[in-house]
Amino acid sequence: MSIDSSPVPPARDDHPDTAPRFGAPQAFTAVSFPVLGAALHLAGMPVKDIFVLLSGCGALGAGAVVAVAGGRRRLAPLAAAVLRAVAGK
Repeated sequence: MSIDSSPVPPARDDHPDTAPRFGAPQAFTAVSFPVLGAALHLAGMPVKDIFVLLSGCGALGAGAVVAVAGGRRRLAPLAAAVLRAVAGK
């Protein structure tokens, strides 16, 4: 289903699935992360802390997308990688 909840016709064999278009949600994320980072830096937050915060936000967003799109089978390796990164291994 698409974002506007209108029904999506099934794909035919002669029409391969096309990649989703770059839309408002992707544009908002691409713009908001640098703007938020700049605002936090101007507010006095250290750059290292900004990277940690925004990386965590990005990881949560990626995890949510994977969970919705690919289910538990694809989420398990991502969760393991995050745990290894947090543990410093």
